[in-house]
Amino acid sequence: MKKESARWRAAIEALVTQASQHDAEDDAALGSRRGEELPAALARREDRLATIEVAMRRVEARAKAAAEAERTRRAEAEAERQRAGTTRRGHTPTAVDETPDDKAPRSCTAPELPIMPTKNKGGDSGGNAHVRVDGAGQIMVACDVTAAAHDKQQAGPMAQMTAAYLAQAGIEKPQDAAGVVERIVRT
Repeated sequence: MKKESARWRAAIEALVTQASQHDAEDDAALGSRRGEELPAALARREDRLATIEVAMRRVEARAKAAAEAERTRRAEAEAERQRAGTTRRGHTPTAVDETPDDKAPRSCTAPELPIMPTKNKGGDSGGNAHVRVDGAGQIMVACDVTAAAHDKQQAGPMAQMTAAYLAQAGIEKPQDAAGVVERIVRT
């Protein structure tokens, strides 16, 4: 019984030693960063607070711009009612609120990316990338990133962008054997 437990203990010690050696080799090759650390911009508390403050100012600015647009829309509607000589129907509208919604989507790490809807009724910060590639040479001809979650609306604009880039480069559209210009199609 003692021989078997000593053998197990030796095997476990060998595995632990081997794992420690692998860790040391990884640290030597990759350094102490393993990829799960915070980005440099968020590593320090002050930087994180400043980043959050900038994001809050951006959300507040969007809310103020939306409130101003609503005031302008209401003023134009009132001016149109005055010109037409009609009276307001329904309840008196509430005052325009400039404070941002508590659940307004915001991203501190990538503010330029929109919040896209996801299947689970939530949102994810990101974009939907579309690329047009030449079939023969596998060369990217046009690319775009949109906030549209569905790809169907992007086929037409991508075809137009491809045609514009080909024209800008002085490349004629491909022709079939009869000399008819081929359409740019979605694949």
